[in-house]
Amino acid sequence: MNRRTFLLSSLTAAAAPALAGAQENPGVGVIFIGASWCSFCKSAAPVLAALTQPAGIPVLVASHDARPIPPFADVTDARTHPVAAQISEFPTTLIYSQAAGEITGQITGYRNARHYAQSVRAAVLAAAGRTG
Repeated sequence: MNRRTFLLSSLTAAAAPALAGAQENPGVGVIFIGASWCSFCKSAAPVLAALTQPAGIPVLVASHDARPIPPFADVTDARTHPVAAQISEFPTTLIYSQAAGEITGQITGYRNARHYAQSVRAAVLAAAGRTG
């Protein structure tokens, strides 16, 4: 097991119970904006998938070159998306709260897996009206 795999599995194990609780109050979603050529997007996407998929949190991936950003195969062309078209810094992760009816969180950039996972977790929990 390499360091990256270990770190992802550790972060997922720590964040999964809290994020699963966020989906008890449905209406939280994530918009991930990037490009397939962006190295930071390629690093952030697997971390985002590891956090959101076990919790059942929907992720819309908007790619500025309309190509998949692994592990996400389904993408929307960001150039035609009403929100993503305005974003020019990659990656940008937006947290949407249905209860608030708006985007309640934004994470711009990617420092490392731990920092990104903690930022996403905090933003999702805040959008769900929880702390943690």
